[in-house]
Amino acid sequence: VTTDNRHYPVDYSLDYLEEILDPERFFRINRKYKISLPAIQDIVSYSNSRLKIRLKHSTDEDVIVSRERVSEFRLWLDR
Repeated sequence: VTTDNRHYPVDYSLDYLEEILDPERFFRINRKYKISLPAIQDIVSYSNSRLKIRLKHSTDEDVIVSRERVSEFRLWLDR
């Protein structure tokens, strides 16, 4: 889903997308999501030192940064 709410089916695994997408622009927050900074609407603390992200144009309520990726995600946000 793009920031202007366009949906594009992608027939690649997230592992492959991680290889081809610019790591400065996209970050893999968990096993299901790879996000870009403009797609983030809000970030809140969540249980067990995790973060909960509300994405623009997302229908999923809980998009959680995995515990293993929180510190790396914070560094990515601060760059």
